[in-house]
Amino acid sequence: MLIILSYLIRRGGYVSIEPLDRYIFLIYYIIYQKNIDEESLSVNHEANEAQTDGEEPLSSPKSGKGSSAPKRLMYELFVLGELMDGPYHGYELREILSRLLGPFRQISWGMIYPLIHQLEHDGFVTSLDEQTEDSHEQAGASGKARKPYAITAAGRQRFAELMQQPGDYSADYRELFLIKLNNFDALSAAQQLTVLWQYRDFLQIEDLYLSGDQQRVLAHPRIPEQHRAHILRIMSFRWSSIHGEMRWIDEHIQRLEEKTEGTL
Repeated sequence: MLIILSYLIRRGGYVSIEPLDRYIFLIYYIIYQKNIDEESLSVNHEANEAQTDGEEPLSSPKSGKGSSAPKRLMYELFVLGELMDGPYHGYELREILSRLLGPFRQISWGMIYPLIHQLEHDGFVTSLDEQTEDSHEQAGASGKARKPYAITAAGRQRFAELMQQPGDYSADYRELFLIKLNNFDALSAAQQLTVLWQYRDFLQIEDLYLSGDQQRVLAHPRIPEQHRAHILRIMSFRWSSIHGEMRWIDEHIQRLEEKTEGTL
């Protein structure tokens, strides 16, 4: 389990840093033998909350900046990708996304509909007036028939752009890759290779990150052996996932390269 921490313990006091994994915190705790002052943590947490109060919503057209931008682009790609196959209602898109991302990722109505409306405002999707018995049966409590949405020519171009963008490495990058993988049939073999290599680069960074930390854990004389073994066990668990994904990616890269070479 990854635990987000806001402090790195140093000999001079507390320093705010980027989120760290639990085992990294454990390393510094053992090395410097400091206690985290709960009052100080609370003060810093309140300051962080004050800073995030100004974050723009996921569906904001200005959200190209800020921490919500990668997540918004990920969901935007999903919606456009599904509409490439034909019109869908908003509730259908929510159900498909929930199945794609798994049982533990809750997709709220407050996310999907504002995003669709923003895409409609941007000219990437359009709502269809579908006055059928089916649409009235699917009407919500308000009595309004649910409208299906279709992708526009501009939306198709936007979809192609998002599929080929590498994206920013973030905690959501795996889900972004999953959504791209779900739309692989819309890409050429060369474009599929590009997406696979982009994700492999992401895995390589995670692998190098763990390798560097492993060397520091093994070399540091002040880490007790029982704690060292615990930290290395956590690293081994994370590596099993990373290396498993790498093997899968490498197999598919090899198949695509052989297929591409065979067509030359």
